[in-house]
Amino acid sequence: MEAGTARTHVSLASERARLEGALELLDLLREDLILRRDQARDDAGREAFDEVLTQVDALLVECRRRGDVLPPVPLHHASYAFLLDGQGGVHPLPHHVYVALVRGEAAVPAFAGQTLRLAEWYVRLAAQVPDAVVNETYVPLAIDRAGRADWSATAGTGQEEVAWPSAAERARMEALLFGDGDAPGREAG
Repeated sequence: MEAGTARTHVSLASERARLEGALELLDLLREDLILRRDQARDDAGREAFDEVLTQVDALLVECRRRGDVLPPVPLHHASYAFLLDGQGGVHPLPHHVYVALVRGEAAVPAFAGQTLRLAEWYVRLAAQVPDAVVNETYVPLAIDRAGRADWSATAGTGQEEVAWPSAAERARMEALLFGDGDAPGREAG
């Protein structure tokens, strides 16, 4: 990505964040002014609040209009997950399944009774395509007889250092992510 393009994306993201912050504050101010207007004791006080509310409403409309015309901000990173089995197998894990598995809302019955290694790669995207691994995390993951994650079975067992992939497993993950292969589901951010 060229430096000018990167600055443009950063400025768009900053402008979008500023507008969202302004909208949130204006909405809060509007609610507060409505409450105060309703508590005003006389017509003159209520009229003063109505005038300020009209100005706040105009600002809200302008901020929403500006936000609507901004181009979308492209994604820069994504998270990919893999299960590594004891025989050197690499199994891409769609992101929604990964999240549900971690939360205890999903099962992987094919791996029931095994201890796997969970690999999560945080990847930089270039033109929405995986470009480079930015961070990687590996943890042992025990799967109970029902196929659910059993975090208590591997927590604090000292197995963290053996969770790293072999050279062959890493090559397979890279091929799935960057080359040909069935790429896993991703969660972009």
